[in-house]
Amino acid sequence: MRHFVVIGQRATASPDFLLVDIPSTSGRLDVILRALRAALLVSHGVRRDTTVYLVLLGGTRAPRCVRIDGSAARYLRPDERSLATLLKKVLATESSEPGFVPVRTGVAVASGGLEAVLDVLPDAPTFLLEEGARDLRDPALQLCDSVFFVGDHLGLDAGVRALLLERGATAVGLGPVSLHAEDAIAVLSNELDRREAGALG
Repeated sequence: MRHFVVIGQRATASPDFLLVDIPSTSGRLDVILRALRAALLVSHGVRRDTTVYLVLLGGTRAPRCVRIDGSAARYLRPDERSLATLLKKVLATESSEPGFVPVRTGVAVASGGLEAVLDVLPDAPTFLLEEGARDLRDPALQLCDSVFFVGDHLGLDAGVRALLLERGATAVGLGPVSLHAEDAIAVLSNELDRREAGALG
């Protein structure tokens, strides 16, 4: 299984953004949506071995987290507007229950920030994507069946980075050129695909 945790420092945790103008009305939720698509969707399908957590830290209802489980989620479309519509419906859900509350098959929402995700993640190797870090393609790295933390266009703030490293995460990089979050996830996913196909781990 693959687990991606995408952290949106300003991405709205409420449904009151405009579908006709997502970038300027949602704290750049569009960046998070593209990262979701890169992590979970492939040509004509969904990665059934992947779960994505969106940590939304912007707006009056923050923090909140959305979980999309590829093994169960249905009717996901790759275009940004459709994914935004899904998230809008999910974020409109009201619940006082602790933990992740199912909204539809394979999709759940929770109150709280990163701690809500850390509470439910499996005990697995953990990595954070970071420019200038150890090369992802180092064959000594055991990447499969792992958890990956990815920042939005603002990256990961110092507190989150320190917390993850303290919990044993390994920082990994993707090369000499800075990439958009969704492109970094696509490169990482391709590396995982190739390793799994070649049984390299």
